[in-house]
Amino acid sequence: MLGSRYQTIKKLGSAGLTYPSKARLYQNQTLWKSQHLKHQCSRRKALKFLGVSTVTAMGAVGCKSASSAIAPTGNPLQRQRLKTVTVDAAGEITAQPSISIHYFDEPYIRPQVRKSLPLRMVQIPAGEFLMGSPSTEPKRQDQEGPQRTIQVPSFYIGAYAITQKQYEAIMGNNPSYFTEDQAQDSANFPAEQITWQDADLFCKQLSELTKRTYRLPSEAEWEYACRAGTTTPFCFGETLTTEISNYFSDFSLVDTENFEENYRNTTVAADSFWPNAFGLYNMHGNIHEWCSDDYHDSYNNAPNDATHWISNQTNASKVMRGGSWFNDTHVCRSAARDKNTQEGRSNSFGFRVVCEPTI
Repeated sequence: MLGSRYQTIKKLGSAGLTYPSKARLYQNQTLWKSQHLKHQCSRRKALKFLGVSTVTAMGAVGCKSASSAIAPTGNPLQRQRLKTVTVDAAGEITAQPSISIHYFDEPYIRPQVRKSLPLRMVQIPAGEFLMGSPSTEPKRQDQEGPQRTIQVPSFYIGAYAITQKQYEAIMGNNPSYFTEDQAQDSANFPAEQITWQDADLFCKQLSELTKRTYRLPSEAEWEYACRAGTTTPFCFGETLTTEISNYFSDFSLVDTENFEENYRNTTVAADSFWPNAFGLYNMHGNIHEWCSDDYHDSYNNAPNDATHWISNQTNASKVMRGGSWFNDTHVCRSAARDKNTQEGRSNSFGFRVVCEPTI
């Protein structure tokens, strides 16, 4: 089964949903093992597991203009109230606190993505955080240290990874693997099979078209936005479950009858599940996200601010963050780091963008 292209349709009883999935696994990707996560089959949990858009499943509790703050567009920022979740060490949801975000939707791209997700840029507050992981964090790696305190100025980052519809609107093509030809409405799925060079060019094109400065996040900005004020391995708590994220929860189930029940085997819509406390979706799993930094083996001699860290090597490998639909739990941690070449392409590689505030 592994290495072949196949599709399975799952039906959700009275919900009347069909769910397509498929796999394309790469020989040079490492397989890890993790604890098996059991899933209940309530309609609500099944909707979450299938990655059905949470615009309706979770919903905003309010949205109005935040007239005291001005977006880079020159218009007032909008305000929206959402709900996030926290989980305990067993992965059980223990709370669903309300959060309030300030954002703007990029107006240039809105006509091209009508009826699909907007390019929503969320204002991230300035603050300070401890970057990296402590030596006591399970499955942490040496490249995640030494920990250091970083001061981060306010910036805007995408609420969602760049979607296929958004990517095509700017670049004129859609290189993604998980597309409509597999019986999916993939407009709101994250764009994937994106190289770092593709992502960088997208930002340059978008900046030119909008006259606003768009770019990839620095590694420090990405982790600060992902943590959203938390110090736990994940922004939701001590662990993940497939009720709140899209990842491979248990590689030991490969080629077993339980494989399809514990692994979606595909990306899901970019607004699936709950957002973190900053209002950002799928910072853990779904799609591995490019950062602007060159990859370094540790944080020794790293910048003491949130700027990107560039070496003197033109073709240096670039940092990737967040893990993906293909990865095991520990690869999706807030501090976990990965890398690939600037030309690396996979159906687990995508990105989200940052917009710089106007001064």
